[in-house]
Amino acid sequence: MPSRKAITSGTLKTVPDQSIFLEYLLKKLNENDKKYLPAEKLFSTMKTGIINNGDNIPQYGTIQKTGDEGGDFIFKRRAKK
Repeated sequence: MPSRKAITSGTLKTVPDQSIFLEYLLKKLNENDKKYLPAEKLFSTMKTGIINNGDNIPQYGTIQKTGDEGGDFIFKRRAKK
């Protein structure tokens, strides 16, 4: 199903390029051992670490009025070189 989702580091605050959000995003993507990883699952694994170690509250949700029909973005793991 078509999906229009967003994972953000917070709401309307500016976040530095080297943020807790980026640290946990990369960590969880690198730790993933499954071939496919839904964005919702990725978000749920990184949310608590970001909240407990940073100043922002990350957000995950549908981008309204853009054609979302309930699907989810799926990350596909690349073979390690």
